[in-house]
Amino acid sequence: MGRREADLAPRPCYTARVLSRVLAFRPASVVGRLPPRSDACPLSLAELLEAAPGYRLPSVEASTPDVVRAALVAAKVLHSAIGLALPAGVAPEPWFERVTRTADEIAAALPLFLSAEVALEGEGAPALDRAAQEVWRLVEAGLTHLAFDSSRVAPPDRARVLREVAGPAQERGLCLDVVLPLVGEGGGLRRAVSLVEELARRGLSADAASVRLPAPEDAEGARAQVAALERLQEALGGLPLLRRGPVTPALLAGLRLSGLRGCEDGGAAARASGAPLPATGGEALAERRSRWRARAAAILGAEEADRLEARAFVEAGEFVEALGAEGSAVAVARSLERRLAGEEA
Repeated sequence: MGRREADLAPRPCYTARVLSRVLAFRPASVVGRLPPRSDACPLSLAELLEAAPGYRLPSVEASTPDVVRAALVAAKVLHSAIGLALPAGVAPEPWFERVTRTADEIAAALPLFLSAEVALEGEGAPALDRAAQEVWRLVEAGLTHLAFDSSRVAPPDRARVLREVAGPAQERGLCLDVVLPLVGEGGGLRRAVSLVEELARRGLSADAASVRLPAPEDAEGARAQVAALERLQEALGGLPLLRRGPVTPALLAGLRLSGLRGCEDGGAAARASGAPLPATGGEALAERRSRWRARAAAILGAEEADRLEARAFVEAGEFVEALGAEGSAVAVARSLERRLAGEEA
């Protein structure tokens, strides 16, 4: 994914005035958690999807402070909106504080979304109570995108359970994302669409849908997976579709040309963080690291570039670039600026 040296020079992003106005779109649950005068800019993923319709938005599993910093710098270098995903089992409140403190420090007003997944364990009252408590904790912690996995709920009860548990989160301005059955399962397409339709009939329209898939084994498998996602996207009509799970270069190349609206890195940046140089190919990786460091230094200065976890930064940057998300933050800022100007007119 190399680029010419001329491309390493910083280029104008959006103006400070536009950036400051974009902060007005932060949900109340986010503003209430931020310290005074913070310019961290977590937004609802639903806002970002609407504001940047021509882009696929990246999301990185933010397992450590090093990965958080690497992902945010990569997004800043590429002028990309980005998602940071809360790892399973991590307390959301201190994680939100670390993420937003870092964003305020090095990526002020950069549009981002903060994701978490809620696994519904069943349709009984005890399971619903636990899920509701988890949802409220995530809402109050400042998350802006919740994905609900109802695969452990009996199929006839899924829409009812989702309506009961997810409704309050959407009412607070968070993006409601419904995790759908695997595309490759028999009848999966029909079940996926019927779940979304039944949810709407119950008065709760999803903001997005997502599907979790394994990494394809080869280029042919990547093409088949992209085709399956395209079929699901078409069947869902205008509902944005996101992909979860590990990715490969061949898959990302196909997704870049697809109608998919977002993709997780499958933990790639987290796995790269602190990893030793490979036995072979070390020189090529060193060259990539050098080029990406130059890009970070051009935007943030040499001192900040030296603080980065290099492999995580390269992994995050190449993931954002491969999805074609470069410039999406500019599109978001301009779209929200126009919307705000229209509301004030």
